[in-house]
Amino acid sequence: MKPSQRMHGLVQHINAVAQQLGLDMLTVKKEYIFRTWVTISAPLTYAVFGVYWGFLEARRHWLEGIKSSIMLGGLVSGSAKLLTILLRHTPIRDLLHFIIKICEDYEQRGVDFIHALNFGIDRVYKIQRIIFVGYSITFLIMLLMPLVLLFYKGIRITVMPYEIPGLSIDSNIGYGLTYLQHTIPEVVGGIGFYLGDMLVLLALNQIQTFADIFQLKATALNDALERKEQSRYVCNVGEYKDFNIQALLMDLINWHQLFVDYCELVEKIYDNLIAAQVFAASVSIVICLCVNLNEFDLISAIFFLVSAYSMSVYCIVGTQIEFAYDQVYQTVSCLSWHELSCEQRKLYMMMLQRAQNMKIIVLLGITPLSLGTALQASELDFCFGNLLAKDNI
Repeated sequence: MKPSQRMHGLVQHINAVAQQLGLDMLTVKKEYIFRTWVTISAPLTYAVFGVYWGFLEARRHWLEGIKSSIMLGGLVSGSAKLLTILLRHTPIRDLLHFIIKICEDYEQRGVDFIHALNFGIDRVYKIQRIIFVGYSITFLIMLLMPLVLLFYKGIRITVMPYEIPGLSIDSNIGYGLTYLQHTIPEVVGGIGFYLGDMLVLLALNQIQTFADIFQLKATALNDALERKEQSRYVCNVGEYKDFNIQALLMDLINWHQLFVDYCELVEKIYDNLIAAQVFAASVSIVICLCVNLNEFDLISAIFFLVSAYSMSVYCIVGTQIEFAYDQVYQTVSCLSWHELSCEQRKLYMMMLQRAQNMKIIVLLGITPLSLGTALQASELDFCFGNLLAKDNI
């Protein structure tokens, strides 16, 4: 399959997932259907019942109040993903079409570009499989574990950390209705987390692909510059060969400008979503650690894995993007610029200056999206979790 066909299939898969939630990403005009309102109601339902139940539990004991808040981070990140998709539908749609168009254009430029595009698509598919398996396993466990404990041990626990006022989980009808109500935000949340992550990580991974294409263009220019250098040893005095250097240089500069604009566009679209995802996951880790250091809680232990998992994926991709920026800068620096003319060197210096000052993805203007941030957040989470543990109070 051509890279454009593979990318088109991946985008169609993401859109099919979005349509399950009533969010068609490729339509020109955004429409609100029944499934859209069900999706919007999921975080609202948890916000109303969860906050109310958490307030009641906190009055009884502070630890019970914290236990009722273990999914607060999921509420924040899920709401951020939903709002981003609803409010920035048009730029996200245009971005998806732009990614497909790049694949269509550059798959016609030779085998090397096809390999670069396919390598980038393979990278997205690997991340897609990791996300899909991770969310599927954790959310299925959260849905099925209450039923397993009910049938085998007679223990009644809820899927979400709250109870519905007026419905007692001690009665069969009350527990059944509570379980059904909890299933809706749980399923919507699982699908929504997967959708939001795929949209963000697809866009972020194209930065690495564009950096690979930039390196191929730079290699072509460097080869022409080396041929120009070698030609001086065999050419007659006064003879001049251009080797198409001006066209190759302008093509490289234009692609670098596109690369910079694309990075800024992705950050503009997804900046709040990425920040909410990482910080909400960090807060959830603190709450889940606090609960489990006091007494083991199955639901919070599972959600701890979900939060740590999602934060790690984003920070790993952020680190790979930093490597892509370094790759572009090193590629520009290694060009045989001394073979360029005076006017060409001025253009080259402008490109080099832009490569030296690439704008990295920063979370709320505080810290960069990288593995270093994930490690710092994990250390702080563990410290706060220990401070809140009952042995230290």
